[in-house]
Amino acid sequence: MLKAFKTLVLALTLGTTPILVRAQNLSADSAEVKFLDQVVITATKHERKQVQTGKVLSVINAETLRRSSGQSLSELLSRQVGITVNGAQNNLGTNPDIYIRGAGTGYTLILLDGIPVNDPANLNNNYDLNLIAIDQIERIEILKGGQSTLYGSDALAGVINIISKQRFQKPFEGQALATIGSYGTWKGHLGLGGQTTKATYNVQYSHLNAQGFSSAFDEKNQGGYDNDGFVENNLSTQLKYRLAKDLLIKGLVNYNTYQADIDAGAFVDDKDYTSSSNNLLGGGGFVLDKKYLRLTLNYAYNATERVFEDDSTSVPATAFAKYARTDYRGKSNFIETYGNFKFGEKMEFLLGLENRSQNMSQVYNSVSDFGNSREELTADFTKSSLFSTFASLNVRDLGIFGLEIGGRFNQHSEFGSYSTFNLNPYFFLHQQLKAFVNWSSSFKAPTQYQLFSIYGNQGLQPEVGINLELGTQWFSKDQSSQVRAVYFVRSIQDVIIFRSTSGPPFGQYANFNQQDDAGLELDGQSQLGKLKLGFNYTYVDGKVSTELRPGRDTAYFNLIRRPKHAINLNFGYLVGKKWEVSLALRSVGKRIDIYFDNNTFQSRQVELDPYLTLDLYQEYRVKPKLKLFLDLRNLGNQQFFDTYGYNSRRFNFTFGLSHKF
Repeated sequence: MLKAFKTLVLALTLGTTPILVRAQNLSADSAEVKFLDQVVITATKHERKQVQTGKVLSVINAETLRRSSGQSLSELLSRQVGITVNGAQNNLGTNPDIYIRGAGTGYTLILLDGIPVNDPANLNNNYDLNLIAIDQIERIEILKGGQSTLYGSDALAGVINIISKQRFQKPFEGQALATIGSYGTWKGHLGLGGQTTKATYNVQYSHLNAQGFSSAFDEKNQGGYDNDGFVENNLSTQLKYRLAKDLLIKGLVNYNTYQADIDAGAFVDDKDYTSSSNNLLGGGGFVLDKKYLRLTLNYAYNATERVFEDDSTSVPATAFAKYARTDYRGKSNFIETYGNFKFGEKMEFLLGLENRSQNMSQVYNSVSDFGNSREELTADFTKSSLFSTFASLNVRDLGIFGLEIGGRFNQHSEFGSYSTFNLNPYFFLHQQLKAFVNWSSSFKAPTQYQLFSIYGNQGLQPEVGINLELGTQWFSKDQSSQVRAVYFVRSIQDVIIFRSTSGPPFGQYANFNQQDDAGLELDGQSQLGKLKLGFNYTYVDGKVSTELRPGRDTAYFNLIRRPKHAINLNFGYLVGKKWEVSLALRSVGKRIDIYFDNNTFQSRQVELDPYLTLDLYQEYRVKPKLKLFLDLRNLGNQQFFDTYGYNSRRFNFTFGLSHKF
């Protein structure tokens, strides 16, 4: 299988290269985009040109984000190579699940400006992407593969670094944006910021309001399903101040909140079921920049409160309780310090320390025919901490060769110690052709709920993964075109699952399964004068090995809600100096889903049909700083399920204007 994939990678790369070579010749010296000249920070925790790393890193730049004001962050991420975001096409307020290269939810680490964020009260420790306003983002860096050596727990499949707006040219700048669209949706955004010789400041506020549509699909056309609305507010503030030529201090405070109407389940409407979420992120640090040393310190406090309340006005026939409310609270503290030591122009050494501590609480209250019920899990009982030290050696520009090698030692308050490594050599086979190998280990610590809930197991060990990537990347002489092909294979041991037991509480979390995934990614971009092209293709396959009966193992495909095949095509054209048009085509293959039938009280597997969507975006610049835009999505009005039993968006539009001052 490995040989077949390597042959396919080479064939696809060589087959696509002539197309982009012609594109390069057509756009000689006129291209505006130099993909590999982009400076990135996520690959090595310090600034580096993308061409100087062998890691699989993709960048969603400011230009793409500018054209995405009518989308959510989940929608934008779902169009990137190797990524599936389940729920991205559903009603606003749906909690999105991120799958990188088929890996389960919880195996992707989210960073905000390089700081890990999560929700300790979430079963999988996931951070809710609904809490991030797309209009407050400057760029996004997506780093694939096992990245625990640099970023610790949860980075089993990859890291998504969301970088907020922070680049300004003047002491005072601003942007105002307003949109209206389908499903009674409207949005307003105001951003203010500036830069002086010593200080940079930034204040962003966004408000989103939508009447929405019924989250649950009306399978029997009964009618009466109500719309599920959504209201969100996002406030972010940042301040950086240069105390001296080589010393910068920084601080941030972000507060995000939303409330959403939700339904009781697949195909089941509920008229008074709501969810709300509040998140506070505060932190600061400093950067000391000397000639041969750059020392960084970051601290962040993250607190999340979520409430799910199913009131008694409307009680579905299948509901157990007449009233139910669950309150979740999660808190985490993060601190890290690391130094980047430079040895000449070609060698750098990174050495750092990190500590994470977190806790959660949960209170459940319900009223049913059996009386009142209350269950509580307190924060004092759910504390854990994770201390790490990490190091990485980076060597570049040694003729045709470059290398990164690193390791990390982790000490957890519950499971003890675990170490990870990464090895990343890359070679320039030609001035315009690079080959690379990434071999790494990674891990995910057990979550607070898995450790301390009524079903918890404080003897759990971390889920541990081994990742291998083999790839090649071609780019044009002017770096306006590139195509990359990557074969990946990943094995995760000691996967944590919920196992039924014969006695109370009739279940417990345990390290039990092994997950094996493999696949192929192919992506490319090019600019032919006024025409911009982009494409990506993802293939992923996976199986879980488990013991269904004592002494008898079995393996089967288990990538629920994740397609084996996905394709994205993008075409953009600058009609004139003021008018820009882009077309996006997305093809998603068939998937499987597990559906709980409220009538039979049993779970069954269903197959979700493949679907194809076409989107059209137009932008017109009335003045250099004033633009109007129209985003038409799902032009074919396709009906499909991302999650079985839940509606997805049909044809919809967003019209807006943006003004910079």
